Amino acid sequence: MADTKMKVGITGASGNIGTTLRKGLAAAYDLVLFDVNELRGAEGGRFVKLDCSEKSSIDGLFNGLDAVIHLAGDPRPNAPRQSTMRNNFEGTSNVFEEARKAGVKNIVFASSNFYHEADIGLALSKPSLPRITLDQPPTPQCLYGESKVFGESVGRHLAYHGMAFVALRIGWTVPGDDPARYDGAYMRGVYCSHRDLIAAFDKALQVKTGFLAAFAVSNNSHGVFDLTETRQKLGFIPQDGMA
Repeated sequence: MADTKMKVGITGASGNIGTTLRKGLAAAYDLVLFDVNELRGAEGGRFVKLDCSEKSSIDGLFNGLDAVIHLAGDPRPNAPRQSTMRNNFEGTSNVFEEARKAGVKNIVFASSNFYHEADIGLALSKPSLPRITLDQPPTPQCLYGESKVFGESVGRHLAYHGMAFVALRIGWTVPGDDPARYDGAYMRGVYCSHRDLIAAFDKALQVKTGFLAAFAVSNNSHGVFDLTETRQKLGFIPQDGMA
């Protein structure tokens, strides 16, 4: 964990991933928790109500932050187009622009395994194929996945202008941290434990410059991702895994 406390904003702090992160990072970081929904028992952070898709409401809220973890958005792959456009595309654009205006030095973006959606399906059907690498072209098959490709593309632009931007292509992390409840080939391929999720975001917050994509998944015996580059460049070495 960090030696000195960075001031870190987390959008979407009431969601599945946000709940895990605000508990896991509260001791090491000064957290400001943003969400459209009120938080109850917000561990270790100050809560600010925010709808990221409303551009006027976000103005000035990131002033003084060192970093922003952007989680907010509609997480449903089958969400109506209007919701995904508003909450994922427009909301992400608003967050990134406000972070730039506020002089935030680091953005950690919750990208997704859906960035590689079609390739995952192929890998699960043909286990003999090489594992998916970070430099493979995106293969989203839904608007949710497309929104993650969009977010990473904007992140490359921000990095070009001097911001540190880490896109974490997150696997499947579940409430209660019990993957057996959702057991299946997909879970065994992309499972990410709470401990590994927190560690990946902690490492991402330490990145100082440039654009970096990395996988945030556990070391699963039937995993579909090649974690070599993630280990080397992010320094994230998953401690858990699903057999």
